Amino acid sequence: MVGQKVNNELNNVPHDFKYHAEIRYETEQGFSFTNAMGNTEEEIVSDIKLRLKKYKDRKPYLDVVIYKPNQLNKYVTRKIRKLLGDIKDVA
Repeated sequence: MVGQKVNNELNNVPHDFKYHAEIRYETEQGFSFTNAMGNTEEEIVSDIKLRLKKYKDRKPYLDVVIYKPNQLNKYVTRKIRKLLGDIKDVA
């Protein structure tokens, strides 16, 4: 994802990637979010796996995955969960 253009316009997300995922994880005061992104299904799956691994001790949960979040805004969470297969989150 190096070299990807950052979008400074007011949109749903501040990037031009085709896929955007929100991952929730526990904190001391409640919970917070991190995100994953990519231009292909393979890239988003790979980035989600990296985030789940990074927050593995904080009960991460794949909340939502959106295709073209600044234009089409299509929810593809189920499809990406199927591609992840043996996802290790709290679902």
